[in-house]
Amino acid sequence: MFMLQTLTVLSLTVIFLASVEGKGVQMQRDVQCCMLYSQGKVRTKDVLRFEVQTEGPDCSIQAIILYTKKAVKCADPRDRKVKRLLRKLLQRQRLKNHRTMWLPPRDNLPAMSEDKKDNWAVLNVE
Repeated sequence: MFMLQTLTVLSLTVIFLASVEGKGVQMQRDVQCCMLYSQGKVRTKDVLRFEVQTEGPDCSIQAIILYTKKAVKCADPRDRKVKRLLRKLLQRQRLKNHRTMWLPPRDNLPAMSEDKKDNWAVLNVE
């Protein structure tokens, strides 16, 4: 009987631990919801991407899910530091989109025709 109770407790512990992902972040496996906010700081340069989690039937809290180089973090969207981090991330994304948006593809560059090349004067600088 004691062995059965021990086995049951161990099984429940394993199931509970399997539902916790990342470093100190509790998330539901099938829906990917943050259940608690993470502790500690996150640097802007470490964030690869982020998602906004809204409160609903599957997720009990509003959160910003930050995918970093090392872990997945859940942040409180009402926190002042999190708002500043989001502004920096959105600014970084806008700059990245702006840079790539205005660069023309190399294949579409116009080629100079041969007759224009012949009419160019050569300037010798001494």
